[in-house]
Amino acid sequence: MANNASVKQFKTDMLSLKNQMARNFRNEFLAQAAELRDNIQAAIQNNVTYHLHDSVRVKDVSTDTKPSVLVIAGGQLTTKRSEAGVFDYSLAQEYGTVKEEAHPFFYPTVRGYKNAYREGVRETFEETLAESNKIRAARANNSGAAGQTAAYRGALTLRRS
Repeated sequence: MANNASVKQFKTDMLSLKNQMARNFRNEFLAQAAELRDNIQAAIQNNVTYHLHDSVRVKDVSTDTKPSVLVIAGGQLTTKRSEAGVFDYSLAQEYGTVKEEAHPFFYPTVRGYKNAYREGVRETFEETLAESNKIRAARANNSGAAGQTAAYRGALTLRRS
């Protein structure tokens, strides 16, 4: 069975599908992260100083096998020294301080974005799977035209509960 051409082709197809899923998810994550970054920046109050708006950024931490993108705020641009010590102004803005009221900008925006994120991931998954199935079906139809029997049943299907 190890020398079976259809088994080899199936393994190749599944590896290709895995790689295409990773690429498509990474692209989807980057697009969603850019949109989320823009929405977070829009939620920041105009009177905020210390470069808070500019500190909101997207960081791609993907590996070959695991697509992953972070949206980050704060850091060097918002870290300041005072008599009390070093503090990150972005945290003071998000959570408030003893003297200042909180003006959350990051987590309320992220929470409001969860459903859109899930929908985008689902659509990316379904589109990539449909494209893979389309390619495999075309190959199966072409091999059937050459006098061989093509028994294509689809690579994978998405089951809905």
